[in-house]
Amino acid sequence: MATTQQASTTRPAAKRISGESSTVPALVLVAGWLVPGAGHLLLGKWVRALLLFVSVLGMYLIGLALQGKVYTPNFGDILDMLGFLGQLGMGLLYVLARAFGWGATSMVNTLSDYGTKFLIVAGLLNIISAVDAHSLANGRKAS
Repeated sequence: MATTQQASTTRPAAKRISGESSTVPALVLVAGWLVPGAGHLLLGKWVRALLLFVSVLGMYLIGLALQGKVYTPNFGDILDMLGFLGQLGMGLLYVLARAFGWGATSMVNTLSDYGTKFLIVAGLLNIISAVDAHSLANGRKAS
């Protein structure tokens, strides 16, 4: 009876997907955040990596073309903080936008409001994809 109880309380260790055991999950997470799709590329999932890269980059470029607002750290307004955190999810794309002054500093028309939403959603999609790559690297999710 004791062996049956022990067997039911222990869980099998999460299996690693073949070819992914040598990849450090933290590296996959950070790479996936910095460059859209890079985490999946490190795991050998190049089709998924390409789709994510094109999707996030496309939303980013559309947002900039519509003169979307690129948020700066502002702790006075909750909506500005949330926008900043969402756009920070774009990783190096956000750094490029800030470094080169791309995007608008304020929303002046309806199109720029749509552009801002595109930029925020691009960051959120990138965060989701980086976490997905991290889960694949940990073996918590099957491909």
